[in-house]
Amino acid sequence: MSSELIHIARAGVEIGAWALDEVRAKLASAELGVTDNYWKPGMAEWLTLAVLPDSVRVLPFPRPAEKGANLLDGMLGRQSYQAGLLAVWDILSKMPAQCLISDDDWLALGEKLGYDVRKRCRDDLIKWYRQAFEAYLSDRYFDPLEKADLGNLARSFGLDAPAAEALHGEAFARYCRIGMLTVLLRDIPPQLKREQIDLLGKEVPLSDEKVKEAMHDALQSYFNDRLKVLMQQEDGGEVMDPSAYAAFSAEIKQMDINLSLDDKLNIRIDSAQRLWALCRSPLKEVPCELDLGNEGCFWTQQVELGLNKRVTTRRSYGGFGTSIKIWGPLRYRAGSYDVERQTEQRLVKIDTGTLVFTSKRVIFTGSLKSLNFKYAKVLDVTVYSDAIEIDKDTGGDVLFFFPSGQAEAAVILRRLVRQAKD
Repeated sequence: MSSELIHIARAGVEIGAWALDEVRAKLASAELGVTDNYWKPGMAEWLTLAVLPDSVRVLPFPRPAEKGANLLDGMLGRQSYQAGLLAVWDILSKMPAQCLISDDDWLALGEKLGYDVRKRCRDDLIKWYRQAFEAYLSDRYFDPLEKADLGNLARSFGLDAPAAEALHGEAFARYCRIGMLTVLLRDIPPQLKREQIDLLGKEVPLSDEKVKEAMHDALQSYFNDRLKVLMQQEDGGEVMDPSAYAAFSAEIKQMDINLSLDDKLNIRIDSAQRLWALCRSPLKEVPCELDLGNEGCFWTQQVELGLNKRVTTRRSYGGFGTSIKIWGPLRYRAGSYDVERQTEQRLVKIDTGTLVFTSKRVIFTGSLKSLNFKYAKVLDVTVYSDAIEIDKDTGGDVLFFFPSGQAEAAVILRRLVRQAKD
């Protein structure tokens, strides 16, 4: 694919792709109209051909105003600072195809003006360089001719590759990220997406490291957006269709992309796929150590029981206090009498035992405490990162802490509650 290939669309339908010069020729012959749209990797959106960059390039920064020499310039026998900028602009304006001033030209200019123009006018030349790449990126279309001009400007102004990238790096990295993400969102084959992403990376004046960073950011954004679409909320938890995720993974693989997912995200994805199947498959009985009679067991696991308890604390705000026993019920108290009692709810883990979900009830059997309540009493089930909370109509809420599998337990419990109430 040529780096100058331009995609053309008419009435929302792509009708072809041609080199930039061919597009201009077709415009001139009226084969293409200014209301047709064009797009190229790197552009955030389709634009009309009416705004296609003109073939004759104009300097992207204005000509400086003329200004006479100051007293110091006169004493040193040199021309003004502004004369140097004007001379540089005039030289560049006569060679818009190259924008390159040779070292010999700089020497000749220095002899004429009486000072080193690149050194004395460095701040303004850097300002011009900024204006140049900002202008080239303003239409979201950075063509090879603009790339050549920008490189020549950098060399003309005495900027090596690291210095130039320090100025334009973030702007082009942002341009890359947007362009690559736009390519990823197109409805085209994965291999073609990768080709256009690679092409875009080659067309910008960035180091390989910067291009890789931009690509990683674009891919991560694309992955996160697709993951949000694939993830669905169902039965109080995140679920994901395994076949849809497999198709998405195959697309990523076809683009020869290796996204490194952290353990937390992998666990989340695996859990969502398991819950998808669990929400759609019949509930299955599992073995249970308890004698449940005619009730089936659909979940059992070792958990910790937590309860909300009212705890009263006594706080002294008047300094140190003490109480001494004198005789029988009589005590001598010294110190502060400014005491306040505070009562608050605290979650306390009180026991470890076996949790069972039967066809009719929740059963917990611990060494210190046992619970047994029917599903008709359950108002709501809330799942946390390591626990589920059961809100009951009487008797207080209970919290069970799980070593793992709390999301699956919550789905099964909700289904059993619905079945019992129905």
